Amino acid sequence: MHFEQITIENPVLAQMAVRGEGAAWRITAAKQQCLAEYSAIPLTEDTYWLSRGAIVALHERTASPELQQWLVAIDHLWVVNGKTLHDADGIIYGVLNVSPESFYNGDQVADVDTMVARAGEMLAKGADVIEVGGQTTKPGFEAAGLELTPTAEIDRIAPVITGIKAQYPDAVIAVDTYKFDVMVRAVALGVDIINDVNGFLDDPRKAPFLADHQIGLLTMWNPRGETVVNLQAEMHAWFEDNLAQLTAAGIARQRIALDPGVGYAKNSDVAQDLAMMNTIGHLQDLQRPIMTAVSNKGWAKFLLGLPKLARADVSLVAATEMFQRGARILRVHDVQSAKQMTQVVRAIAQSFWQK
Repeated sequence: MHFEQITIENPVLAQMAVRGEGAAWRITAAKQQCLAEYSAIPLTEDTYWLSRGAIVALHERTASPELQQWLVAIDHLWVVNGKTLHDADGIIYGVLNVSPESFYNGDQVADVDTMVARAGEMLAKGADVIEVGGQTTKPGFEAAGLELTPTAEIDRIAPVITGIKAQYPDAVIAVDTYKFDVMVRAVALGVDIINDVNGFLDDPRKAPFLADHQIGLLTMWNPRGETVVNLQAEMHAWFEDNLAQLTAAGIARQRIALDPGVGYAKNSDVAQDLAMMNTIGHLQDLQRPIMTAVSNKGWAKFLLGLPKLARADVSLVAATEMFQRGARILRVHDVQSAKQMTQVVRAIAQSFWQK
């Protein structure tokens, strides 16, 4: 079979194509039975819509260079410190809090050896990245007097980072911080990714410093001090501008991933968080990896009345929905369940059968 990708006019399918959910193809020398096997939707006499899973399965069968080119194009690469992370099948981001004030598991913070061992457990269960965070950013943390000095934050995270690197030298390590001095120290310690809830542009020292290094950036939309009127449009516009400013500062686009910041908006009601989850696919046209960070957050309390230790199941459901909408960096507390979820979703999407 020969495949030629075509532009599609149907607005619904066109949006699905932007989100990487499938594509329209002109297919020659194809048997109708073969296309039926892969649930191809006929558009005209020789053009068909194929889902992403069908394209993967057909590529495995035909080794088509055209299908291979499409698959490469939708696999948004994240280059971090010379390492390449592929989001096509999910990037599992294991959370290792070393902040006793953390909203979820701050009471589980322990000595350095124990925290390093927990990182090892997450890596063994399938984590691609270990995120170390020493500063809580839960709602109201500043008013509650929980903001640390840079020195205090460094004192929390540095021994854990050093321990992980000693025990697991190939581990990809992220640090969750918005403070410039902490970023400088984290880079010196050899971390691979910095997450910034302020999007890296609040301090004029950040972008030039990061441009001189090769670590990855996870930039977050944080309208906590603003009133959001049009969620989808404002979030998309912010990321467009943020990417433009970071790349203009000399930071390669392939080093940057996006975090919509579920739970950070000023209007922190469940409706806004759910709307953010629902519309996440509209960021796909920016062609950058997108984070799903919904694990055990307050939306589950507001929606279902669940205490924080009873939110694991619904967190996985929400993460699955966002994963299928294209947000495939999964920031989670339960690494094993997230890893298994991505494997099941992909196995289902790529499985076809016809006798």
